[in-house]
Amino acid sequence: MSKFQIILLSVFGFFILLSVMAFALYRGGSGAQEATVTVWGDISAEDFNLFLNNTVQSRDQKLTLRYIEKAEESLDREFTEALARGEGPDLLITTQDKLWKEKSKLLAIPYGNVSEREFKQTFAEEGELFLAKDGVYGLPLSIDPMVLYYNRDLLSAAGLAKPLGYWDEIYATIYKLTRRDGAGNLVESAIALGEARNIPHAKDILSLLLLQAGTPITGFIGDELRSYLAANFDLTTSPGESALDFYTQFSNPSKPYYSWNRTLPSAQTRFTSGDSAYYLGFASELRALRGKNPNLNFGVTLVPQSRVQGRTVTFGRLRAVSISRGTRNPAAALSAALSLVSKEQASALSEILNVPPARRDLLSTEPAGAEMPVFYEAALQAKGWLDPDDVRTRAIFGEMIEAVTSGRARAYEALSAADRALGDAIKP
Repeated sequence: MSKFQIILLSVFGFFILLSVMAFALYRGGSGAQEATVTVWGDISAEDFNLFLNNTVQSRDQKLTLRYIEKAEESLDREFTEALARGEGPDLLITTQDKLWKEKSKLLAIPYGNVSEREFKQTFAEEGELFLAKDGVYGLPLSIDPMVLYYNRDLLSAAGLAKPLGYWDEIYATIYKLTRRDGAGNLVESAIALGEARNIPHAKDILSLLLLQAGTPITGFIGDELRSYLAANFDLTTSPGESALDFYTQFSNPSKPYYSWNRTLPSAQTRFTSGDSAYYLGFASELRALRGKNPNLNFGVTLVPQSRVQGRTVTFGRLRAVSISRGTRNPAAALSAALSLVSKEQASALSEILNVPPARRDLLSTEPAGAEMPVFYEAALQAKGWLDPDDVRTRAIFGEMIEAVTSGRARAYEALSAADRALGDAIKP
């Protein structure tokens, strides 16, 4: 064991003891002492400080929150190093795909403070990824669901009255929405599916298809997290293989549904240029899409579903506020976390970030506008999975896709290799 690891474990052990004592004493209420709570996250400082100044700071004079923005790609490293030095934040804003990697550096909120029943009644279902046997590892703040953006002009020109609702409808529309020039080059695409390099959300889209097909991707056997990527669940063909086959067919020139290849611009650029009819993206991208092409006539709807499974599922990026093991005041940190996810403040943050809140009571309301009602509905349908290392698994998913599209492996072979790699990523 390295000197760095020994120091880190020693720091964790000390603060675990302190936190247990503090949580045992915490009961909330107006008797709390004045405290400053430091929050780290990758939300822009401009947006989060606007939120703090308009809500938290003005409502609770005893609680001062200090927010520090961290780059997404360096947040984990900086957090780990700060804890080793005995520094770091009281609260960490993290996402579902980073939870497993960060879990050892977080404090579980005891169910005596936030009961499992109360949690499930308050927050959307995807938030349950933050529940464990020993307590709650994060209180959900917001959900950024995957949705389907569509070019209204291209659909109208093709005689299509409405966008895709089910995946099996895509086959008939490919012929109407995909165009090639005399040399066989794609000049207009129906949808960006099939590749990894120029589809930034390839891993998320494939996660969507896997979840819709019926595989949780990862899951527990006892207390041990395992990969379910290649599990067949007593079926002739595994759901993972079916999902991978479906995804990769759209980049195969020999297939009748060819609509994408790796030489094209990125999926978002192709859509905003008006050369792609559909774009699978996140609710948070709405501003960027409008900014890139203010004249683009597009709409948004829920992602297509599977008729076979009979369940309505989308993929969502869920943000939650977690308590750092390095906090020197767990009671104040918990009080601040509960304040941040309260109804009033969750609503205010949602409005600033332009993504749905994670609270069920807020999601049950009908928001104004053409897009936000779709985003709210999608947030309630959102699912996710415990990702052992989001950077590593992005590479695993990319290699799995490219192994098939390059002809190096069949779908079941690429899936099996990815399953082994995902299992290795889970191992400590």
